[in-house]
Amino acid sequence: MNPSIPRRQFLASSTATIASAALAVPCLSTLAAAADPDPSILGQGKLRFRRDMDWTFKAAEKPVPVADCHEIVRTRSGNLILCTTHTQNNLIEFSPDGKVVKTFGTTYPGSHGLSLANENGTEFLWLTDTKRRIVVKLDMNGKEIMTLGWPEKTGKYTKEAEFCPTETAINPHNGDIYVADGYGSNWLTHYSASGEIKGCYKHDGFNCIHGVAFDDRDPVNPRLLVTSRAANKLFSLSLDGKNLGHVDFPGAWICRPVIHGENVYFAVINSGRRQWGSDFRGFVMVLDKNNQPISLIGGLAPTAGAEGEAGLYRNIDPKPFLNCHDVCLDEEGNIYIAHWASNKTYPYKLKPVS
Repeated sequence: MNPSIPRRQFLASSTATIASAALAVPCLSTLAAAADPDPSILGQGKLRFRRDMDWTFKAAEKPVPVADCHEIVRTRSGNLILCTTHTQNNLIEFSPDGKVVKTFGTTYPGSHGLSLANENGTEFLWLTDTKRRIVVKLDMNGKEIMTLGWPEKTGKYTKEAEFCPTETAINPHNGDIYVADGYGSNWLTHYSASGEIKGCYKHDGFNCIHGVAFDDRDPVNPRLLVTSRAANKLFSLSLDGKNLGHVDFPGAWICRPVIHGENVYFAVINSGRRQWGSDFRGFVMVLDKNNQPISLIGGLAPTAGAEGEAGLYRNIDPKPFLNCHDVCLDEEGNIYIAHWASNKTYPYKLKPVS
């Protein structure tokens, strides 16, 4: 998230046009119960978690500084990489037990979106910078391989200031790049692996398209997942940008989609309201293979037929997270949560509860 972006870009429109291909509102009967009797346990069903209160970053010498912690990815080695806006170390690699392995990157003051791509066995990072308004491809030591600026050739933009990229997704089969302009003009720009523009897509209901992910849970019909955060919607798109429908999550301001196994995870940075608010009432949402909610980690489902806040997704009280902005899972199912604008807070680690 970027506090310098005008507030109007984050207002959820209660009169937003519903896409003609919209999917049904999810069944919430299994999620409508109150929080677990043990207040330290978050979530429902088979996906319940407890925060590891002893877990934090462990540096060999001095503490590693962070500012806004935006996103986390997991490498093939099992280590994780966090991006932060602190220009002493925009990228921090750490092990699952919190040991800081290395830090790198000092030139990305708007470090926001972080994706990982595998090209014939070699891993690369894709970073979006909302202050410099660029997308950059890095090797695993931080060397710049490719930079994408504002997509002037699409004809959708008249000036660079209209472009403010928040996220990327990479097609693992052909290297195509998708850039979500979530804090700019809400276009999803499609590039070839070499950076040639292949398309530029926008649909009714796109409002702060904060995240995009390549979804190959159905390998025969891969698609894109796009979060329209300010509209509280999750869109499915074909790989050439056609609208395949959306799911509504009223009151839940969902950040980027993170696919793990057959499920989708989101950090919900704000909840229980239709308009952007400054107290950031968030939680973590988990969807099944049909994009239906199966666990609200630190959250509660709407009450059927209710109006006002009770009719919206909302966090439990007291709120469990500090402006949660992204999630990442390791091979043991632990969840790591990055926090934006949270007084330089390190990520949290949540452990599964059997």
